[in-house]
Amino acid sequence: MRTIAEVRAGVMATIRRTPGETVSLAGAVGRVLAQPVMAPHDVPNFANSAMDGFAVRAADVSSPGAVLEIVEDVAAGQTASKRVETGQAIKIMTGAPMPDGADTVVRVEDTSEEDGKVRVATAPPIGTSVRLPGGDVAAGSTVFPAGTRLTAAHVGVLSTIGVVEPVVSKKPRVGVMSTGDELVPAAIGDLPPGKIRDSNRPMLLALVTEAGADPVDLGRVPDDADSLRAVLGQAAAEADAIVTSGGVSMGEFDVIKMVLREEADIDFFPVAMKPGKPQGFGTLGGKPFFGLPGNPVSVLVSFEQFVRPALLAMQGAGAVLRPRVIGVAGEALESDPAKEEFIRVRFLDDQPTLAVVKTGGQGSHVLSGAATADAFAVLERGVTRIEASEPVVLELFRAQETRSVEDVG
Repeated sequence: MRTIAEVRAGVMATIRRTPGETVSLAGAVGRVLAQPVMAPHDVPNFANSAMDGFAVRAADVSSPGAVLEIVEDVAAGQTASKRVETGQAIKIMTGAPMPDGADTVVRVEDTSEEDGKVRVATAPPIGTSVRLPGGDVAAGSTVFPAGTRLTAAHVGVLSTIGVVEPVVSKKPRVGVMSTGDELVPAAIGDLPPGKIRDSNRPMLLALVTEAGADPVDLGRVPDDADSLRAVLGQAAAEADAIVTSGGVSMGEFDVIKMVLREEADIDFFPVAMKPGKPQGFGTLGGKPFFGLPGNPVSVLVSFEQFVRPALLAMQGAGAVLRPRVIGVAGEALESDPAKEEFIRVRFLDDQPTLAVVKTGGQGSHVLSGAATADAFAVLERGVTRIEASEPVVLELFRAQETRSVEDVG
């Protein structure tokens, strides 16, 4: 059996970057920067007050109890018309520019006003509550490197420096299809005998979208060679990558393997992972092709380990793998030592540590347990059991990526 790292390395070797394009800030969330973003100016671009209070000279408030003359009020968005001289103060609001002559802000809570004067109860050091130019971002610095996947906070920073059309990588188009005569639409009423609703394709379409790509719905395809050839040909022509579910195990009726061996350079192999042991990967018309298993949890785990990293790499993302942290097993966890196992777990809210317990049955068909999970507890090969209260590796599959493939080998 191949290891996850071996399979992932083979996948990454086939990846080709998508070209760049400009987008508006409204459409930037989830996109990957194709070029670094440089700061055209300091942020903030002027010294300003971090507090509502009084702009003063630190030398005038070196001892508690100093009384100063208030010579002006300055609100945010305004500029003081007067200079702060010895024995003077200017009332100032948060964000307002520091007046000339002032070097410190006394917060309003530490003062009292009467008859145009302010008494300062403290002796703040010079520079207190003053935001200096470039304190957040320095002019000319690299704000975000190429490969950054943009979040809402990134968009806020881009707006702050006036970058309203960042250059990002184009979204790869990903063809998604499910195979199997047993599948029926999700909207069907009563299920006919031997039939199941197609959950893999809707889930994969959503996973592709979450990975920043554009899904192309290729539909449900029966176990018919001619139908499969037609849909696969469409996928190779229209998509940048293709993902299928079902038909990659050792079953006698796995028609898709027969068709793919005729039409594409695809290899089918077992991987030392659970769930998700049977996998298929290669190229179809020069496009990466992922043949995932049929059980829904196997589909989810396989997508996380192989497809998602590939789609992010196609967009030039620097980090393509979910973060891993060390938690604590809230109950005993057992594993097949021949495989790397991904156990669906949830956090215990009343614990001071990242304590986790299983979300129920761990069968590869129990998708409801994955829907209520916060993470995968990852038990490496060779591990048979982790006892309650022992450390356990947690892969946070709801968190943004933090690891590159090079980080893990």
